Amino acid sequence: MTVPYERKDNEFIAWYPPAVTREAAPSVWEPAEAAFYIHIPFCTAICDYCGFAVARVKDSQPLTYMDALRREIEHYADAGVLGNYRFTCGHFGGGTPSAVDPAALTGVLDLVRERFEVTADAEITIEVNPISFTLEGAHQYLDAGINRLSFGVQSFNDETLKTIGRPHRRGDVEATLGIIHEVGWENFSIDLIYGVPGQSLADLRADLERVIAAGPAHVSCFRLEIIPFTALHLKERAEMLPERLPVELLNEMDALVSETLHDAGYDDYGSFNFARPGFKSRHNDIAFVAPQAEYIGWGNSSYSFIRDHVFTNHADIYDYVEAVQDGRYPIALARRANALELMSRYFVLGLKFFDVPRGPFIERFGMEPEQVFGDVLERLVAQGLLAREADSYHLTPLGRPYVNNIAKEFYVGENVGARQHVQFVPTLTPEQIEQYAHSAR
Repeated sequence: MTVPYERKDNEFIAWYPPAVTREAAPSVWEPAEAAFYIHIPFCTAICDYCGFAVARVKDSQPLTYMDALRREIEHYADAGVLGNYRFTCGHFGGGTPSAVDPAALTGVLDLVRERFEVTADAEITIEVNPISFTLEGAHQYLDAGINRLSFGVQSFNDETLKTIGRPHRRGDVEATLGIIHEVGWENFSIDLIYGVPGQSLADLRADLERVIAAGPAHVSCFRLEIIPFTALHLKERAEMLPERLPVELLNEMDALVSETLHDAGYDDYGSFNFARPGFKSRHNDIAFVAPQAEYIGWGNSSYSFIRDHVFTNHADIYDYVEAVQDGRYPIALARRANALELMSRYFVLGLKFFDVPRGPFIERFGMEPEQVFGDVLERLVAQGLLAREADSYHLTPLGRPYVNNIAKEFYVGENVGARQHVQFVPTLTPEQIEQYAHSAR
C-alpha cells in the first residue's frame, strides 16, 4: 500500500486561519467605518420628472412620519445591531428635507449622535430646495453641525425649469445662493439637470457658467430621464413637451459638461460628479468608491448595505409607518450577497467612480480579480473601455459614457439581466391624469 504522507499529522485543527499576529489583536473590536442616510419624503410640490418615493407635505402627516423615523432609529439602537459601526458621514435626502421644520430634522440628527458613534468631523449633508430654504433654517442647520448642503438648482433658465415642472424660478435660486454665501457655507453642492426637451447647447453652457460663478465646492450633473408614471411622461404622451433631444446633441452636452467644469478646476471623479480638490462627497466614498464600506438607511424607501445584506425599506409611507408602529423593522426587500456577488459588487459600484484598485480586492477576497473576472477584464481592456495602470483598473475616456453598460458586465448569477428594484410610489393625482388624457385626445 502506498503511504500518501511521510508522517500522520495529529494536530486537531479547531480554528482557521492559524497565521495570527499580536499586531492584529487591537483590530478585533475596532468599529467599522460606515455612513447613514435619512429619507425625508416631503416636498412643497412634486416635480414633473420625479421618480422618488415622495409626497406633498400639505397632503401628508409629517409629524407622524418624523415620529416613526425616530422610532425606527431607536429600534436599531435598542437592538444593538449597529453597535460596532463608527459613522463618518450622514446624508438627509428626499424629497426635500428643508420642507420640514428644521428643529424636527436637527432633532433626528441629535438622536443619531446620542445613540450611535458619530465622529466629530463627520460630513453631514442636507438636500435643500429654493422654495423651502430660509436664512433662519440655514443657521439652525449650521448650529446643529450640518456642514454640507446639496442644493437642487436643476437650471437657471426659467423655460427649462417650467418644462420639467420645477416649482421655483431663477430668482428663487439666486435668493438661495445669497443665503448660502451670507451664512458662509463653503461646502455646498449644486445639482444640475440637462438634456431637457427644448434645451439648447447654448442654454446648457449658460447654466454651467452660472454654476461656476456661484462657487460651489461640488457639482452633480444629471442627464434627464423621463420615467413612466410621472407627470412628465404623461405630458410627453399628450404631446405637451418639445421633442426629445437627439442622441448626438445629448452626447455633445455630456462632453460640454465635463470639459467646462474640468476647465473651471473641478475634478470629474465619478459619474455625474465633479468636485474641487478636497471636496469629494464622503457619502460617495463610502457607498460607491472601491473598496466600499457599509451604510444604513432610515426612512421610507431608503436602502442599506450592512453585514453583506442589501435591503430596502417600504417605499409607501403608510406601509413604512405601520411597520415601525408595530415594532417591526420596516424592511420590504432584502438579499444576502454571496461571496461571488460581493466580488462583483466591488467592480459594479466601484466603476461608477472610474477607478477600481486591485490591492484592496486581493486583501478582502484573498485572490486576484483576474482569477474571477479575467475574461471580462481582458475583453474590456482589448476594447479600449478599461485600462490597467498603477495596479488598478480605470475607465478610459471611451468607456466613461458607457459606465452603466460596463458595470453590468460584472453582474453574476441570477443578477445577470435583472434590473434594480425601483422604490417609487406614483404621485399623480386624478386631476393630472384627466388633464393630460384630455390634452391627448
